[in-house]
Amino acid sequence: MSAMNFKEFIESLGQALGMRLENAGGACGLEVDGVTVMIHDADDLVLLTAEIGPPPPEEGLETLGGATLAINPEDGCIWLEKYNFLERLDGEKGVEMLTRFAETARTWRDLVAGFKPDVSSGGDPSRDLAVGDFMQV
Repeated sequence: MSAMNFKEFIESLGQALGMRLENAGGACGLEVDGVTVMIHDADDLVLLTAEIGPPPPEEGLETLGGATLAINPEDGCIWLEKYNFLERLDGEKGVEMLTRFAETARTWRDLVAGFKPDVSSGGDPSRDLAVGDFMQV
């Protein structure tokens, strides 16, 4: 398989999804099962990001699904990020990557949203974490 550039990958992904995708300045947004996933051009890589939300008050969050979590210093929200080499991708593999990424993002979003500190132990908070369709955004 020959390496695609970002524009070709977005076109191939759109064909695999049966929709026309826009490449707006090296980025494309999709909603995947209720999760907004941004696809960014990173030269010979593709970067997927999805906002998770503000972090719980404790540290120790781990990576999940081959992606990493980052906290945006401007808004304090957690973002899930994943890079992949364009040379490894085509439209079908892009659909699989997007689906898995959105599932991971939804899991983390629900995990963060469901965080409730346990104050029954004398005020010492502890973790109490409870653990489609495509549309261009």
